[in-house]
Amino acid sequence: MLSNLRTWCLPALVVLATALTGCSLPRMIDSDVQSFAGAGAPVSPADFRFERLPSQQNSSAQDTVENLTQEALERVGVMRNDASGRYLVMVGLGADNIRNPHYRPPRSRFIRGADGRLYEDRPLTPDIEVPWYRHRVHLTLRDSTTSQVAYETTAVFDGPWRDTLNLLPPMLEAALKDYPMPVQRKVVVELPAANKENP
Repeated sequence: MLSNLRTWCLPALVVLATALTGCSLPRMIDSDVQSFAGAGAPVSPADFRFERLPSQQNSSAQDTVENLTQEALERVGVMRNDASGRYLVMVGLGADNIRNPHYRPPRSRFIRGADGRLYEDRPLTPDIEVPWYRHRVHLTLRDSTTSQVAYETTAVFDGPWRDTLNLLPPMLEAALKDYPMPVQRKVVVELPAANKENP
């Protein structure tokens, strides 16, 4: 019985330990990216300035998001110019707690005893469901001269980590990987071990 307990418990504990300590190791962030080009084809090099929704005004969190977005945009040749940037950039970030797609609840089975009767054999493994999160970043680049959207891109990542701001740089890199080309594909970017998970 003890060997069965170890057989069932150890994999669950390994998964839980990985989820809790994964921030101390490099993480491969595999984002699903969808990007679209508008009627006015996006260009690079170019410049931009940020615009915000009313709900994003006076937000220190949005300041952080925009600073990271600026770094990602400048890597693809779109430089910040608050005075007269060609593109108006809006960025939104969100995270939701979702059902773990890998969770499988332990199931009982029935075995026949020596007396010929059926007995319920309940699993010894603990019922542990590791929390799962869906992170999403969405960017639009709108031409300031025509008000038309020139480029739109979204990156979505699902995983056991809740540190959305730490995940944002690799997600932004993935979202802009093919700029200015429109794509729909999975992009994998490494998040170095130095990043710490938010409490």
